[in-house]
Amino acid sequence: MEQKKKQEKTVCRSIPVKKVIQELDEYFEKNQLKEAGVHLGRWLAEAKSLGDWRGELAVQNELMGYYRNTLEEEPGLLAVREGLNLIQTHHIEDTVTGATSMINAATTLKAFGRAGEGMKYYEAAFRIFEKKLDKQDYRFAGLYNNMALAWTDLGEYEKAKQYFHMAMEITSKLPGGMMETAMTWVNLACLYEKWCLSQEDMDEKICFCMENAWLQLEDPGAARDGYYGFTCMKCADSFGHFGYFLRKKELEKRAAEIYERA
Repeated sequence: MEQKKKQEKTVCRSIPVKKVIQELDEYFEKNQLKEAGVHLGRWLAEAKSLGDWRGELAVQNELMGYYRNTLEEEPGLLAVREGLNLIQTHHIEDTVTGATSMINAATTLKAFGRAGEGMKYYEAAFRIFEKKLDKQDYRFAGLYNNMALAWTDLGEYEKAKQYFHMAMEITSKLPGGMMETAMTWVNLACLYEKWCLSQEDMDEKICFCMENAWLQLEDPGAARDGYYGFTCMKCADSFGHFGYFLRKKELEKRAAEIYERA
């Protein structure tokens, strides 16, 4: 009987990660950020109480993205530290899962003004992806886009441009990759604004980028789902910033309609 009790104690239950993320997506589709935060906090505590480190890492990854969205630096950096600690403690640094978490950590560091600190994690993730994934895997596109944004913050504009184009080489070939491609065109436009170019050259390049972004958002094959609404909101301010006021208004309207339906 005593042996049976010991065995039961060693059995580690786990949280339903797929269900947790599915419910999280539902909160985001309804633009219910506060509820999303409570949801993640509850499941983080549950994963810790069960000793489910894989579930805990999954939730920490979602929390990094959540705090980037809500611009909460202190808890965001805590999620980074705890996530990286889980990767090291359980020796998964050389896995795709570990690399994906490192990208998330680096992106969160960048969001809070620590792009230089985050670059080593991007580069580590690239080395792992290079060994484990096909060169056209969609995960490379996400990595390239994030690295481009970090290079932009660091003033390495030529490198940033190169990585944005590398990302679009992949997303433009992916089924349903229009939203990622649209956001990359917008990011590239923002890069050209920061670059030391002549006014005429800058205006021409920004116009080219924003027109291409708009073509992606107008693509009839793009599903008008929650991710479409999220992309509209992400791109709307940039359209307004560059003087496309009617398009900004239209994107905000589309996002509002999607959130209302949800």
